[in-house]
This record gives sequence, C-alpha cells and structure tokens, in this order.
Amino acid sequence: MVISPILAWFLTGILFFATELALPGFIIFFFGIGAWCVALSLWFVDLSLAAQLGVFLAGSLVSLLLLRSWLRGIFAGRRLQEDDSATVAPLSVTGTVTRDIVPPAEGQVRYGGSFWRAVADEEIGAGTVVRIVEQKDLLVRVVPAQSNREEN
Repeated sequence: MVISPILAWFLTGILFFATELALPGFIIFFFGIGAWCVALSLWFVDLSLAAQLGVFLAGSLVSLLLLRSWLRGIFAGRRLQEDDSATVAPLSVTGTVTRDIVPPAEGQVRYGGSFWRAVADEEIGAGTVVRIVEQKDLLVRVVPAQSNREEN
C-alpha cells in the first residue's frame, strides 16, 4: 500500500499538533503548520523531497516567527492580578481585630478576606477597626483607626 505524500505530510502535521498537547511549549505546533504547508504545496505542485523539506522548514520558521506571540496570547489567555493577600497594599488600609492584641503578644486582624498576625504598641480589643501601618512578611503592625499617629 502506497500512501500519497500529501496525506503523509497532512498526517505528520496532525501528529505534531497532538504532540504539542502532550508537551506544551508552543513550539511543536509550528512544525505542524509547516507540514500542512508542504501538504498544501503538494496539492498544487509536484515537489522533490528536498523541496518538500525546504517548504517544511520555511513554513515552520515563518509561522513561528510571525504567529507565536500572537497565538500564545490567544491560547494562554490573560492572567488577572488577584489579591492573594500575601501583601498589604497600599499600607494604611483598614482591617478589623478578630483576636485581642495585648502587647507584647500578637493578635489577629482580618483584612482582604484573610487573617493576619498583628502587633500594636497599645492594647486593642476584638472588633476594633484598625489601620495597617507596616508589614513584615505575614505580620502587620496596626494602630486604632481613630488614632492620628503612625508607627514606623
């Protein structure tokens, strides 16, 4: 059984596309486009094997250089910046004390849907609205929201 070169290149393209699904890096996809360029060229013109390989190489490289960044944006989608609550930004936002802060012990503050370890220079009871004035890793320094002084 003899398979036509057009069908061989077409199936090779499909193989490259399937391989891209297994090994995502968005490079192999363009070899599939190159293979389909050869199949399309063979549909219209009879080419030697060397010419077929040249069309494959040219089609793959041109599609890679011209389409990769555009198609990657389409297939990868857009990443939304979500608040993961790992950083308090901007500082001086407010939160609510959920566990009493009695210096030098830590308390707890609810901010941005998360609970943070909190310290203060004065005793602050649960339910008090506080301003976050400093963050060090996952520990925040707070002052009562009515207070005009900031801790540094």
